[in-house]
Amino acid sequence: MPESRDEDDLLTAPVPGPDDEPTAAERAHAKAFAELVDKTLAGRTPPAMSTDDRALIEVATVIRAASGNVELATPRRRALIEEALGQAVGTRALGTSGTLVTAIRGGRIRRWMPWSVAATSTLVAAAAVLLWLRAPRTVVQTTAAAPVLPQTERSRPTDALVGPIARDRAGDASTRLDTIFADRLDGYRELRFGGTP
Repeated sequence: MPESRDEDDLLTAPVPGPDDEPTAAERAHAKAFAELVDKTLAGRTPPAMSTDDRALIEVATVIRAASGNVELATPRRRALIEEALGQAVGTRALGTSGTLVTAIRGGRIRRWMPWSVAATSTLVAAAAVLLWLRAPRTVVQTTAAAPVLPQTERSRPTDALVGPIARDRAGDASTRLDTIFADRLDGYRELRFGGTP
């Protein structure tokens, strides 16, 4: 049974050979698509079209935009510039009939407002610092001497506990630390409980 070629759906039909002559349906589809591309580039895209044609139109539009030869019409370009300036200044775009020159001048006045507030608050802070520096100082002198601690409550050297460290016992630090800790614990118990248990 020979394969039937669906002439209406060119995207799912088998791909013809490079030397094959285009069929009448292919020529008609190419002509209709060329007209569709021309309408789209002129800004008159039809609201309804097949999904395949819409996908091809999107590709054609991207290719045209990527070529870099597309310029906006003068009124549209001015409207976009006005809108961008309006967003930068913080006002609404006035459209193609008006300009933002007066809005920009008003924006300059509004730009000085934060600076004047900052300068005023700085002057108030400087005045407060000057008043604080001029206030008479009251010096409170304490003559309480540090109490003298008894010998048992003072820090004492560990030389008497550990003694000189021989070279062959240099790596035995844990034993020396245990001795120092036990001595300090005995001193704590004596102070806290009044004697060793």
